[in-house]
Amino acid sequence: MNKKVVRGLAVGAAAFLLAGALGGLGLWRGLEWKSWDARMRLFVSPARRAADIALILVDQYSLDFYKKQQVTWPWPRQMYAAILGFLKAGGAKAVFFDLVMTEPSPYFAEDDAMLAKAIGEAGNVILPVALSADEKDTAPQAEAFLRRTAFRPSGLRPWAESFLSATADLPIFLELARGGANVQVKPDEDGVYRRIPLLFRYKDVRVPSVALALAEAAAGPGAASGVPLDPDGCMLIRFFGPTPAYRSYPAATIINGFLQMTENKKPQIDPREFAGKVVLIGVSAVGLQDIKTSPLDPVVPGGEIQAAALDSLLHRHYLRPTSVVPDLLLALVWAVLAGIGITVLRRSSHMFGAAAGFLLLPVAAAGAGFAAGTWVRFVLPEAAVLFALIGAAVLNYAVEGRQRRFLKNAFRYYLSPHVIDRVIDDPNQLRLGGVKREVTSFFSDVAGFTSISEALGPEALVSLLNAYLSEMTDIILDSGGTLDKYEGDAIVAFWNAPLDVPDHALRACRAALACQKRLLDLAPDFEKRIGRPLRARIGLNSGPAVVGNMGSSRRFDYTAMGDTINLAARLESAGKQYGVSILAGEATVTAAGNAVVAREVDRLRVVGKTQPVRIYELIGGHGEVAAPVLDRLAAFERLLESYRRRDWDAVLGACRALEGDPVAAVYAARCERFRTEPPPADWDFVFDLKMK
Repeated sequence: MNKKVVRGLAVGAAAFLLAGALGGLGLWRGLEWKSWDARMRLFVSPARRAADIALILVDQYSLDFYKKQQVTWPWPRQMYAAILGFLKAGGAKAVFFDLVMTEPSPYFAEDDAMLAKAIGEAGNVILPVALSADEKDTAPQAEAFLRRTAFRPSGLRPWAESFLSATADLPIFLELARGGANVQVKPDEDGVYRRIPLLFRYKDVRVPSVALALAEAAAGPGAASGVPLDPDGCMLIRFFGPTPAYRSYPAATIINGFLQMTENKKPQIDPREFAGKVVLIGVSAVGLQDIKTSPLDPVVPGGEIQAAALDSLLHRHYLRPTSVVPDLLLALVWAVLAGIGITVLRRSSHMFGAAAGFLLLPVAAAGAGFAAGTWVRFVLPEAAVLFALIGAAVLNYAVEGRQRRFLKNAFRYYLSPHVIDRVIDDPNQLRLGGVKREVTSFFSDVAGFTSISEALGPEALVSLLNAYLSEMTDIILDSGGTLDKYEGDAIVAFWNAPLDVPDHALRACRAALACQKRLLDLAPDFEKRIGRPLRARIGLNSGPAVVGNMGSSRRFDYTAMGDTINLAARLESAGKQYGVSILAGEATVTAAGNAVVAREVDRLRVVGKTQPVRIYELIGGHGEVAAPVLDRLAAFERLLESYRRRDWDAVLGACRALEGDPVAAVYAARCERFRTEPPPADWDFVFDLKMK
């Protein structure tokens, strides 16, 4: 197996073990809850909330309304009887009365009796029971009530904690109630209600939760069959919106409506709004201390939590908790894949892309799981993937980074940065062989270098060469060219290898023009060194070449070879005969197009070749050449037309008009000879270059 794969696998496994160990210490629990809250907010769907669940709340408005009528809290119980009477008239299916009344009414003797009568007449009222783990006496009537209304054996697992005592309402209310439900439910450790036990164990009695008791009262026995529970016996609550998620009514409005009904007046609210609904009666005023926190809202009436749990249960909007084993397997697989992926990849851009993809895997799984109704753990797999990515990156830097730095330092003086990067990305490039591709070749040489070297001492000569070569090389590399080699004062370079450069001919032309311009800028400095400006000739040619590593098995260079390269060298040499600084082959000028200004110089046949080639002098970039220069170029073009008509006198006249043009001087010398020694009639106007 590949060493990198093994290393990546080991990194991934180690990352998984680290993430799992930290998870075992409980480090991820709080973060996982927060990630669950984020999923709940992201996927909340208010349109799916139940329409058959309603709340009647003693809110601040209701307290203030009756306070103005000299009725203070706690209210007389006949006011609750009015609420139950209103709901009975409307046809409510089941009612939970979330107000614990363990002491007789302080108002008048008949007050409790009026509420008890209303409870009995309604026949569908569930009363609260507060279970406790403390060992204290439970009223006999309360225990009898719990046994009478106990939840019958089913497949539901009760909450693991066993309760030892219970507090319930007055016996007069218990005798007439349909059932009871435990209201003592603890939130998660961070104070947020995300899950709720459905069943509690009091001694040998099974006491239902509010949601379970109301579901059975509304839908009949078996309403909770098939509900998925977590290992603690809790049901995950699906919330359908921030407060108020369900239709809520102020208690004062309902009480007034009942009074209006007794006076044969039309009530503010039609009681038929509650037909077939399950109603929770509770409090929402902050001072009454029934404020909770949900994943969607930090301030929620306790009744909203119970209503959301009832909605999940009654309408089977279940959220399934997964066992830890599948989540651990996912975390292991993703961590190993992340470790291998980052270890195997070479390019930084690929690594960043892969890292982003691996980090999104747990996000996508958690989101898809929620959409499918399943709690897929997010933090543990994400931590495992993150640890794997960090570990693999650190090892890459320690192992391969050292190799990359060594290669760059070793070859940066000999190869272009592009070639170095290519070698680092694929060490197999360090093999002999080449590929055929289109390139533009560049040859330059310093004019009169022999005489310069004779006039300078060794140190001054080296300093001069270093200054010249550095300036020219920077221009070539900045234009995307690849430096092939230095041959004394000569520079050999090419474009379109190893990296693709579609406009390689144009780039080479611009680099050549930039090199000559830079030499003009540096002329004063070089003149101080050698007593005259430094000049160089450049030859350019485009065409096919073999590019790759050439040499022996122990030492080789990345270079380009072929006729295209040789012709560029011949053109650089020919520049001396024509007195021009840049000569380019026809293929180069044609590929560069109108972006450069060039003039045809001649048709040339170089040493060793039978096929002639048109050669051009590069003048400048498009829009950079002055009008007088363009006029002289047009005049030279007319000179060439006369030359190819064999009108030697016209050519000589044109040459005199172009005094100072070295190329025109070449044609003047030819025509002087042709006047006395005309060329053969079948001459093709091709000049044979006699030297390399």
